[in-house]
Amino acid sequence: MKSSKVKDFGLVGLIFALWAGACLLIPVVLGAGGVFGGFFEEAAGWKLLGIWIVMAHLTITAMSIAFHRAHTHQAVQLHRGLDYLMQVFLWITTSMSKLDWVSVHVYHHTHSDTAKDPHSPAQKGLLHVFFFGALDYSRAKSDPEVLKIRSRIPATPFEAYIARHLFQGPILMGALLMVLFGPRFGTILTFMIFAISPVFAVGGVNALAHAIGYQNYDSKDESRNLGFLFFLNWIICGELDHNNHHKFPKSPSFAHRWFEFDIGWVYLRMFRIFGLAKITGKVPVYNGGRAPVNSQAEVAFVS
Repeated sequence: MKSSKVKDFGLVGLIFALWAGACLLIPVVLGAGGVFGGFFEEAAGWKLLGIWIVMAHLTITAMSIAFHRAHTHQAVQLHRGLDYLMQVFLWITTSMSKLDWVSVHVYHHTHSDTAKDPHSPAQKGLLHVFFFGALDYSRAKSDPEVLKIRSRIPATPFEAYIARHLFQGPILMGALLMVLFGPRFGTILTFMIFAISPVFAVGGVNALAHAIGYQNYDSKDESRNLGFLFFLNWIICGELDHNNHHKFPKSPSFAHRWFEFDIGWVYLRMFRIFGLAKITGKVPVYNGGRAPVNSQAEVAFVS
């Protein structure tokens, strides 16, 4: 058996042992409901759903602003404290690192909807990407071409630590949730939160927004806009206006027309007011989609 497999089985065994120990210890020390006792005694289903929606919005917002707009496309520069806060939050909720996410996403843009795209519904089918895209993402991280991109991404010692210890984050999150809400609901919330990225980021953006919707711009790929699904687009921080993004990846706003709305752009402007962000990209003025497919020549910008 390869040493990597032994290490994986050891990690799974350690996680299970820690979970079992917490299930035995927490009720004795804090009670079955943890610190917040009977929080879930009434309307547990609605409370779980509400927490999941809020956590989904926070998670995808951090992913969109830090990993996507700042580190991948350099459309914005974040204050180091805010940047680290978002990266740590993503570490504990998704087990992702900047190095992995950025390298896979750069590769996706380079080969969008071609045979090399790690998550293209045009190549693999909508249902496959929606349900198994997270596995494709995990496999793509070790692709030699992706690793070559990864090697060129600058990283601080702290960011490198996260990349080397991905599962420490979710373990910390699970332990905290079990302490706060007890073993039963803490475990349920851990799995619900860990499912956010596969459901909303992979399923919502990489699957749906490359298969369904309209295009503002002629594109060499199948990217589409689905921002009219307002509530879903709010959860996903404006990422559903995906054709706009693929045409102008360095735009800090994904909304280009009067009826499109990107809550992430609102947050960025608020961060800028408080000195937490510097906008470095420019938002194009929609000109009826007449911009050349592979050029930004003669395009007007609003910022």
